Amino acid sequence: MRITKPIERWFPIPNDPDKGELCIKQLLPGERAEIFDVAIKQTARYEKKDSGSYEPFFIQETDKKKDRELTLIKTVVGWKNMFDAEGKPLEFNRDNLLRASNEIVGFNECVTEFRNQLNEDIEKEKKEQEKNLSSSARKFAK
Repeated sequence: MRITKPIERWFPIPNDPDKGELCIKQLLPGERAEIFDVAIKQTARYEKKDSGSYEPFFIQETDKKKDRELTLIKTVVGWKNMFDAEGKPLEFNRDNLLRASNEIVGFNECVTEFRNQLNEDIEKEKKEQEKNLSSSARKFAK
């Protein structure tokens, strides 16, 4: 097996007069697990059944703020043409990313839309690669 480079893509922000763009990165399995570990508290409680055995009952509580912040930090890896209220360019960094998330109307929705689009594109590309590989394998098998 091989570690692959995470996939990143630039997305233009729709209807943005400043022509802003966000660079979105595919979340890797370990990053998803890390977000889960930090943002979700899971506890188990055992309940006695009529048969006398105990059955686990799991409870999950999500810290939505931590989940949102960690997902943003791991997903948005760059931007272009982002400005503060006075029109000064916003340097891309963690603090400004969280600031944009809290202060720019529609920012979080854009990030979610772009993440979903990237994931869809990656799945389509994988299926196309598998299709091409299987057709190539058929050619050589003849």
